[in-house]
Amino acid sequence: MKDNKRIGQVGEQIAREYLISNEYKILYQNFRAKRYGEVDLIAVSPDKKTLVFVEVKTRIGTEFGRPEEAVGQGKLHELRKMVDYYYQQYPQTRQSPQIDVVAIVLNGDETMQSMEHFENVTL
Repeated sequence: MKDNKRIGQVGEQIAREYLISNEYKILYQNFRAKRYGEVDLIAVSPDKKTLVFVEVKTRIGTEFGRPEEAVGQGKLHELRKMVDYYYQQYPQTRQSPQIDVVAIVLNGDETMQSMEHFENVTL
């Protein structure tokens, strides 16, 4: 079995490169708040009007389901708390928030099989 942490890091790097290539500006990777958890990426949208909180889910194959299926109500609630925490820490932030999910399926050799970007999942 592959190391889940390593698979997650591979997926985050793929998502980061994808977002950058689509003109998002990455502000933070693995932004943490002890009380609420972590958000994988925080980026400014290409139009600079939206602050995007990105949850990256990565799986090798789909034998145990699609990666986006792992983002349930509990994770969305945690992400909403992270959005609130971020705005408390950075009250000068002017962009409106949005939560996105980037779902990545890898082949056994950790090359990308597929990727899907779900925009504005909640809020």
